[in-house]
Amino acid sequence: MKNGIQPSFRIVTAIVFGGFTQGALSNNGEVSTSLPPPPTAMSAEQVLSYQLELVINQYATGEVVPVTLRHGAYFVAASALLQAGIRKEKLAAGEVNVSALPGSHVHYESESQRLLLDVPPEWLQPQSFSGDEVPLHYPAQSNTGALLNYDIYASRADRNGNQLSVGNELRLFSPYGYLSNSGLVNQRRSEGSSHYLCYDTTLGNFDEQHALSWRAGDLITNALTWSNSVRLGGVQVSRDFSLRPDMVTYPLPQFSGEAAVPTTVDLFINGNRSASTQVRPGPFTVSNMPFINGAGEATIITQDAQGRQVSLTLPFYASSTLLKPGLSDYSLAVGALRQDYGIKNFSYGTTAASGSYRYGINDYLTVESHAEGASSLAAGGAGGIVKIAHYGILNTSYTQSRLNGQTGHQHSWGYQYSYNAFSISTQHTQRSGDFANLALYDTKTQTESNDENAHIPSFSLSRRSSQYSTSLAMNRFGNVGAAYIDITGQRDERTRLLNLSWSKSLWQGSNLTVSASKNISQDGWASALSLTIPFGSYSNVGISTERTAEGRTRQQLSYSRGMPSDGGFGWDLAYANQPGDSSYQQASLNWRNTVLQSKAGIYGSSNNYTQWADMSGSLVMMDGSLFASNEISDAFVLISTNRYPNIKVRYENQPIGETDSRGYLLIPRVISYYPAKYEIDTLDLPADVATIDTEQRLSVQRKSGYLVTFPLKKTQALTLMLQDPHGNPLPVSSRIEQNGRTLTYVGWDGMVYLEEANPGSALNVVAPEGQRYQVVLPSAPVTSPFPQPLRCQPTGA
Repeated sequence: MKNGIQPSFRIVTAIVFGGFTQGALSNNGEVSTSLPPPPTAMSAEQVLSYQLELVINQYATGEVVPVTLRHGAYFVAASALLQAGIRKEKLAAGEVNVSALPGSHVHYESESQRLLLDVPPEWLQPQSFSGDEVPLHYPAQSNTGALLNYDIYASRADRNGNQLSVGNELRLFSPYGYLSNSGLVNQRRSEGSSHYLCYDTTLGNFDEQHALSWRAGDLITNALTWSNSVRLGGVQVSRDFSLRPDMVTYPLPQFSGEAAVPTTVDLFINGNRSASTQVRPGPFTVSNMPFINGAGEATIITQDAQGRQVSLTLPFYASSTLLKPGLSDYSLAVGALRQDYGIKNFSYGTTAASGSYRYGINDYLTVESHAEGASSLAAGGAGGIVKIAHYGILNTSYTQSRLNGQTGHQHSWGYQYSYNAFSISTQHTQRSGDFANLALYDTKTQTESNDENAHIPSFSLSRRSSQYSTSLAMNRFGNVGAAYIDITGQRDERTRLLNLSWSKSLWQGSNLTVSASKNISQDGWASALSLTIPFGSYSNVGISTERTAEGRTRQQLSYSRGMPSDGGFGWDLAYANQPGDSSYQQASLNWRNTVLQSKAGIYGSSNNYTQWADMSGSLVMMDGSLFASNEISDAFVLISTNRYPNIKVRYENQPIGETDSRGYLLIPRVISYYPAKYEIDTLDLPADVATIDTEQRLSVQRKSGYLVTFPLKKTQALTLMLQDPHGNPLPVSSRIEQNGRTLTYVGWDGMVYLEEANPGSALNVVAPEGQRYQVVLPSAPVTSPFPQPLRCQPTGA
């Protein structure tokens, strides 16, 4: 029994439920054979205090709380009831008379010392659990360094002469951001000229905590689905959710229910169990589902302790184009319009600005807005994305522009739906002839005024466009797809295209694809049939035949071998028969190792062949050393093992290479902000080399690199065979101590392994029976791999 119950009450209980006793203890502890006196009735005014486990609606909270019995009623502190899961608004301050709560029932269970309280389910606090664990956030790391990406391409054509080009990207990076410059040196020997083109120079940084990025220099503005991107030389600030892969930015379905008793809740998404958890009595919500897109069915199965099950199936629709309620996405860029990109260096035009903003109103509506402008140009619009219950997504927008006093408009709308193997999508856009935006700004303002179509530039957006697409997976009958595009230009020229396709997986990974397309304004169909047959892990043979709308046919036979991910050779061969024309041949050989990738080949037809060669890679300066690797497009990691060579390294549980003679290995293909796992294999290490860490998980900042150090170090390890003064092995489990700290224990036959053994130092040994010994380690380093027998001297019990 718990404290607070009187001894006399316990004896009475024993007599009532036990019938009679063989004897009772008297006050002095002697056994008395006489019956105890009759019990006296408990006074109605008596106050008793208990320490009882609180059970709410059959759910054992595990919390032992003070309970007071007063005037036949049970009182419990409001704070304890609140912690147990009862809503605050249902409780009074201070002590609560649980016996008087409306609609409740209370029972004191003396045998197990529990207070059983049943309340209406709506009195209980709502609880929420995630169907999938929320991924941990690993802040991205970066060191200071520099890299140079290079791509050298040379070609020789029978009719067009020789050409040499060298592409490059120079990048400086640090924890505070990056500075990048890219360009191309091009030389034509036939023309005897060479020139350098500067592509982009950008300074950038990231605020991972708030998912923000900013850039200065050459940039491309962000755009919505109903606006256009342009190149600027200026500055840009924008939300960047790719910095936080642990964040879910779109609303996921959640399902609510109510449990009267402790219940197991299983969640199934499209027939696959996604989560299982135990819930307390009361309302519950299942949220944070796995990342899903499109329509589906969720089945919630609840089962109580008696095995009774209740199943509920609900349809849902999720779309990543929506934003979570209260979440915003935006971008703002200001600068000079980039002109003649890839043709001239440092060619900039008038000042312009472009900005977009998106906001999640609720689970069903996300609003959008966009504005842009330049000298004599202003354009702005608004739109929205609406989820239509579980029947798909509807998007619409309206934009109005004004250029040189002329007003134009653009209206777009679309619909998307996806469910398991079926999907359908439509998108429509309609523009007036005077509509203008930054993408059209130069052509609109530079059009010759004496042209009768002066208001229609040589480059323009379509007046109307409609796109329809659908796909259906039919399991063993293959996959079918269809697409229709209808575009009307500003001069009312119309293009209508229809495309049909069917594909099916055959034996051993083979694949058959049939496609047909037609230009509605022309006669005839264009069609193609291809069969791909794999051989082994890397090789495949392809057979295809094509027919143009004019009736010309072309057959092609190809053989290719992909390059292994860890390096090696790859190649491809192709031969195409073109009736009426000379045949087409193609051959190339690829090779890659840890420091570069090279390719060479030939293609063309009779008397018109082109030979080419390409070499690409990256040079990295970091940790005071220079490294060569394959091209680094995003981020990289440099592994260091403190100058220990030939250490095997694994990246995401896959072998990635070995450290070089300096103890380094550069991993060039790293996804920024993804928390990847890096490991080293210590099985091949010498016995006297140890490390604290063999595994690290971390993420790397975009456009940068990080040094991952595994602190390998040489230890003065020593294996001993400890003996007593008579030459007998010390007892098993004898304790080895030094400076009051236990180092290790003695094994069978007196064997002891010391990882850190200082030559000449003294160790204390305490046997299980209490005998104490002392042993002095050899003063000179021991090179023998065999155990060293040492006799211990007694120092007293």
